[in-house]
Amino acid sequence: MEIPTFEGIMSVVATPFAKDGSIAFDVLGKHLDFLIGNGVHYIIPGGTTGEYYAQTVEERKKVLTFVAERVGKKIRLAAGTNSARPDETVELSNFAKGLGYQALMLAAPFYSLPGTHELAQHFRHIAANTSLPIILYNFPARTGVDMNREFLEKIADVKAICAIKESSGSFARMLEHIVHFDGRIQRVCGADDQAVDSFLWGARSWIAGASNFLPAEHVALYEACVVKKDFVQGQKLMHAMLPMFYLLENGGKYIQYVKHGCELAGIPVGSPRQPLLALSDAEKADFRRLYEQLKSAKLGKLAA
Repeated sequence: MEIPTFEGIMSVVATPFAKDGSIAFDVLGKHLDFLIGNGVHYIIPGGTTGEYYAQTVEERKKVLTFVAERVGKKIRLAAGTNSARPDETVELSNFAKGLGYQALMLAAPFYSLPGTHELAQHFRHIAANTSLPIILYNFPARTGVDMNREFLEKIADVKAICAIKESSGSFARMLEHIVHFDGRIQRVCGADDQAVDSFLWGARSWIAGASNFLPAEHVALYEACVVKKDFVQGQKLMHAMLPMFYLLENGGKYIQYVKHGCELAGIPVGSPRQPLLALSDAEKADFRRLYEQLKSAKLGKLAA
């Protein structure tokens, strides 16, 4: 298995829903064109931002198929194939492989709360029954399970497990990865408000939900920090983006805000599926204020 170096903005794509709750594939196509047109480097359907947990296996397969057929020849693809059921994860992962996806993004199975040894055995099972590189997705606030140092040591010999998106919110965890796993496990930025810090310490990619509605700005920050190594400029860009990221990371409604951001960007992806509800008018007004403030900064031009 060839292990890629993950580089650039990896957009974990929101799933558009029509008013009747069905997947709006026509809107998804426009959204993919919008993201690629603004320079993102990877497309990732099936992530948390894509509300995979609220979709049937068949719906998820349809989304994976649509994305691969629509943009698979234009851009690199990774697939979010997580499930509470390991067999389902294997099924979706192998399905994605058949469509031409180049990597998987996988969190811990939610709700079951596997212990460290159990979690390591789970990922060994997935790696043994699939044939794509795996980006771990550590999001204990969602899964209830932490991919800590002990866990990483237990799977460090598994070649396919080659990267980690750290979304615990702890910057100290990134430093721990540098000390103990540098050169073995690639670090992928998984906390929007820590992007500059992640790039400073060697991360070369960013799995970014907010890139759904701010793709050019994300690409600008990546290019400043990773391509040009200009962290003074990167800090200026982040300073302008930070109020938005702070709301997203701490507002408790990440998916809802991302979906409303898409609407403001001209891609009406609809409301989230239940049990989530749309934002209130007051929440939309606060978000719009930050969005318009950020867009007025014209960050893409600043980074050029």
